[in-house]
Amino acid sequence: MSDYLNHQQIKQSSGLKFSMSLLALVAISALVWVIFFADDGTQSTIPESAKNAAVSEVSPATDLDNTINSMAVPSFDVVRISRNGTGVIAGRAEPNSDVIVYARDRQLGTAITDRNGEWVLLFDDPLPSGPTEISLVAKQGDFEITSSDIVIVSVPERNEERFNSDDTDGVVAILSPRTGNGPSKVLQKPQNINMIDAANGLTLNALDYTDNGKTVVNGSAIAAANVRIYLDNQFVGEIVSGDEGNWTFEIEKSLAAGEHIIRLDQILDDGNVEVRISQPFTPFVALDRDQATGDVIVKPGNSLWHIARKLYGSGYHYTVIFGANRESIVDPNLIFPGQELSLPLEKLQMN
Repeated sequence: MSDYLNHQQIKQSSGLKFSMSLLALVAISALVWVIFFADDGTQSTIPESAKNAAVSEVSPATDLDNTINSMAVPSFDVVRISRNGTGVIAGRAEPNSDVIVYARDRQLGTAITDRNGEWVLLFDDPLPSGPTEISLVAKQGDFEITSSDIVIVSVPERNEERFNSDDTDGVVAILSPRTGNGPSKVLQKPQNINMIDAANGLTLNALDYTDNGKTVVNGSAIAAANVRIYLDNQFVGEIVSGDEGNWTFEIEKSLAAGEHIIRLDQILDDGNVEVRISQPFTPFVALDRDQATGDVIVKPGNSLWHIARKLYGSGYHYTVIFGANRESIVDPNLIFPGQELSLPLEKLQMN
């Protein structure tokens, strides 16, 4: 009897060892199959907590991109610089952000935007004589964004005796795209007339050149005025100035090398006076304002007094126009429709 029981125990023990061995073999086989033979369609068994951790690692970069894309790009509204190089600069940026104003690589000053995104900087650290590039950087927390436009400020040589003067005569400030590809806008120009500013606001402010060979003409005139544009005496288009008198026109034609002449004709609201200004220029070369000329075409009912009052704000300036056109005007009280009179711009001051 005892021999029978011993036999049964040995048999059960052998069976258990066989079962454990078989189970271990199946587990090893399954592991090998998963590693070497499982295809791409096998469902993931990554725990949800691991998935969430992976997503959380990507989220900061996504949040950064979204924040930067939603931030307002800092911009210029007002630039007013005196001859001594100090002044005021104002603009817009993301509300409640820090705006840093740079003059070239030097920090000119900082300002904080209000809830409307407006900021103003008054600075007394003078800009150097000559041209200086002004740019902006807006910061909010760890994020920052640079201005898409820059302002080129040209300060004339200083007279040390007038260093503390707040006179702005001679200072020029031009807003331009940072890439250089696009229209410019004059934010500040000299008070003295040495070009075509006397013609009742009709002005050629700048010529810009795009990468695809187009020429962008920027100017000003009286509000809602019709301005006709000619290139080398050929009509290229017409534009109406905005409420503030600014206008921009793009010439599609590619310009050949060498000197050209751009001409602007402005027809005033009453239709009685037509103003014409001409500016020689060479592509990609700074304008020589001293070469600019201005003319007025006499219309029926015009007199020198009427023209002077329309163009210069006072009829008493008729003597200056008469003096510059003695060869074509015999009697200052007698001018004729269609007569072309030169405008002596260099002798007048802006009001």
